[in-house]
Amino acid sequence: MRRRLVLGYASLLAAVLLALAVPLAITDVGHDSHRVTADRLADAIALAAVAEPALRSGESAALRAALVRYEDLYGIHALVADADGRTVAHSGSGADADADARRTARAATGVDIGPVLRRALAGAQEGSDTRIWPWGPRWLVIAVPVSSGGQAIGAVVTMSPTDRQRAETVRGWLLLTAAGTVPMAVCLLAATLLARWTLRPVRELDRVAQELAAGRYTAGAPADAGPPELRRLVVVFNDMADRVTEVLARQRAFVAQASHQLRNPLTALLLRMESLGVEPLTEEGRAEHRLAVEEIDRLRQMLEGLLALARAERGNDPTVTVDAVGVAAARVRAWAPVATGRGARLRLDAPAGPLPVLTVTTGLDQCLDALIDNALKFGAHTVTVRVVAGERPTVHVLDDGPGLPPDRLARATERFWRAPGSQNVAGHGLGLSIVAALTAAAGGRLELDHADTGGLDAALHLAAGAPAEPAATVCSPGSTERLLDAAVGDPSRSPHAD
Repeated sequence: MRRRLVLGYASLLAAVLLALAVPLAITDVGHDSHRVTADRLADAIALAAVAEPALRSGESAALRAALVRYEDLYGIHALVADADGRTVAHSGSGADADADARRTARAATGVDIGPVLRRALAGAQEGSDTRIWPWGPRWLVIAVPVSSGGQAIGAVVTMSPTDRQRAETVRGWLLLTAAGTVPMAVCLLAATLLARWTLRPVRELDRVAQELAAGRYTAGAPADAGPPELRRLVVVFNDMADRVTEVLARQRAFVAQASHQLRNPLTALLLRMESLGVEPLTEEGRAEHRLAVEEIDRLRQMLEGLLALARAERGNDPTVTVDAVGVAAARVRAWAPVATGRGARLRLDAPAGPLPVLTVTTGLDQCLDALIDNALKFGAHTVTVRVVAGERPTVHVLDDGPGLPPDRLARATERFWRAPGSQNVAGHGLGLSIVAALTAAAGGRLELDHADTGGLDAALHLAAGAPAEPAATVCSPGSTERLLDAAVGDPSRSPHAD
């Protein structure tokens, strides 16, 4: 924006300077050309007065001597022609008397004087309105008639080179350009400083807006620079950001506190309901008791999910570097007994060696737990956890389950959203929301797509971490297979054993 403002100011000034300089340059050329042509015209008229007796008497020696002295003094070639256009005398070497005046002039200067000579013999003065521009003409041709008794008996033609005049015009234009460059440079400097001063609050607002969008709600813009209108805008923006931050903080605090406060009574109620199970009940009472316990446990899980989501959305949790391969192997080992119990197969596809990534504390573990649980819950027969190295490491959880239509993939991360065909499946619709929040808190993102196996591809695009020493959970491919075999052979292990 600053560049556009400076260019706008410079364009306006350039237009003003051109509007002033171009007419001045044209006027200067006209003034100098008039001065030169007037001087040459006066010389030609004086030579015509000398040529008149020579043309009447036919004695041209004195006339030729005058023309030669004129060229020697001023460097201007001159000739006198009679009424028939024949050369009577000229300032060049050699005697070309009675030769055609046009040939004489062309031989001496390379200029064709035929048109101006004819008009001069007709009684008109030629060349006095010529303008000498830097690009031409190279010769200034002046022709005046020689009259006797009111009748033109000949003509005087002078041909002067314009090199010096054109060089002076170029110098004048260069000085004019230099004179215009100084205010242009001063204006550009002033425009740059003015644009910088004007746009400084805008730059600060842009920076703060980006920080707020990134979740750093403590950012603020200084209101001590720029025009008064923009300073007031900065003050209003800071006040608005503070209010939004306060509202978000209160909202998250309310969710966390309400969930935490409700968790204790629910736990107590669950214990009381479980203790009722030992009392003698009818068959119908036992069924109602079991349903009540299940609903209370479901409500407790929902409150735990809300607490986890509130913690993930705070945005101020520190990030740590973990080994994505080691974490993925550990979660596959932990969930292998559950997969076996549900008749499914859990696979790990990961490169050898550690792959450091950034995540919040236990964030990657929780994300993989939620994604594997979802895949098994919705009827997948094969679940693959694939770790892909790259500039942005990615952990995929792929399944061959029913998947989701394209119009529902975008809604899958909404809180409490459930697909229409999975309303009877256990869950409360917070798992993918928590995964998305935990991934975004560490600078990553969750992307849902269709898997090649026909189900869902949940991809965690993570930020690369600094290389570190291999963690205790890192397993080589061979040891991972041995651990998986051991886990599958021991169905008593739970997903939370590790």
